[in-house]
Amino acid sequence: MYQTHHFQQRLRLFLSIFIPVLIYQLANYSASFVDTTMTGQYDTLHLAGVSMATSLWSPFFSFLTGVVSALVPILGHHLGQGSEDKVALDFYQFIYLSLGLSLCLFLLVFAGAPFVLAHLGLESLVEEVATHYLWYLSLGIIPLLLFSVIRSFLDALGLTRLSMYLMLLLLPLNAGFNYILIYGAFGLPEMGGAGAGLGTSLAYWVLLLISLLLAVKHPKVRPYRLWQIQSPDKAGLKEGLRLGLPIGGTVFAEVLIFSAVGLVMAKFSSLIIASHQSAMNFSTLMYAFPVSISTAMAIIVSYEIGAKRWEDVRKYCCLGRLTALVIAGFTLLFLYLFRYKVAALYGSDPEFIRLTAIFLTYSLFFQLADTFAAPLQGILRGYKDTQLPFYLGLIGYWGVSLPLGLLLDHFTKLGPFAYWIGLIASLLVSGILYQWRLKWLSERQGLQSQTM
Repeated sequence: MYQTHHFQQRLRLFLSIFIPVLIYQLANYSASFVDTTMTGQYDTLHLAGVSMATSLWSPFFSFLTGVVSALVPILGHHLGQGSEDKVALDFYQFIYLSLGLSLCLFLLVFAGAPFVLAHLGLESLVEEVATHYLWYLSLGIIPLLLFSVIRSFLDALGLTRLSMYLMLLLLPLNAGFNYILIYGAFGLPEMGGAGAGLGTSLAYWVLLLISLLLAVKHPKVRPYRLWQIQSPDKAGLKEGLRLGLPIGGTVFAEVLIFSAVGLVMAKFSSLIIASHQSAMNFSTLMYAFPVSISTAMAIIVSYEIGAKRWEDVRKYCCLGRLTALVIAGFTLLFLYLFRYKVAALYGSDPEFIRLTAIFLTYSLFFQLADTFAAPLQGILRGYKDTQLPFYLGLIGYWGVSLPLGLLLDHFTKLGPFAYWIGLIASLLVSGILYQWRLKWLSERQGLQSQTM
């Protein structure tokens, strides 16, 4: 990270951070994409099982990775202030947090998932696949969160290209392990959808080992002496939880509402469940674009705020949001033109492809709403403003989505599409609330700057 003085420098720095983040976010989201598509090609009922398991897994996984992502603004402020000596200490506080959170999620999956799945009225095979998929996936919780801490550390240093290289390894690792375990290659037992969960866990263990080696050996990381283990620090842990829990809570509230809709879909046929989840899976992959803008905004804005360059903060905010809008134009056009081809990636049944293509049409509006809301989340995190946005997110997601979806489902003939309309409306409302919060922060900072 470094100070910029004109638009060309700002654009160059922003793109040097954003593009690697985008690539590794696509690789990150592709783990679920690979699980879903490979399972869908294996068997539609196995796809339904993995889909229901993903609906349960995603909120908790997103919550924990959201907590860990608070390391980015914390380190960003340190680096902007020139306090490099504090970096390693805060890094280790998040290592300790991730280990504790991993244990909590591991116990929750083993104890709670079978109980919940047993009460959803699923077909027996769908329930069995979902349960075993989650059990195997839970074996990768520890490496996933530890790797997330290392990735957040690299991002805060502006070394997003290293994060990109690491995440690109996830694709061949995940696909390779999945193929072997789903289809029973090389003499191993054929595990079906459950094998996709084990394949993802194995991929993250390999990725963690490689990232640990990089954190110790890379010349740009070595000066921080991460091999020297730091003791737990009460103040550091407290700040990590103070910033991280609201971030994780905001992500949790957003993802949980999508998962709740996925669970509501259990009342429809297995074909509708599979079509809905396939379209949602691809929409999640496309979410990598706005969430990458959000991540880049958190990195740059936190650094500039740490250095107290308020005018540069404003210029970067405008640049990031404009970039999100331009990218959205391309992704919307692509999805509209190729929605049937995208649907065919998940299955070959003509009715399945037709239904999935309809869901994908609704997802066009998801992308527009995310283009508005996601960059605002990253900007607010760069300000270290996380608590009020959490409450605003709760209002936007839970006060709008399910109530509107249930209302439309009851009084119209939209059926499962009613819930997608509710989701789109909730994203728009939350974006409006985030915009109000950013405007308030900007005006307050302007008044403070005038009095200094």
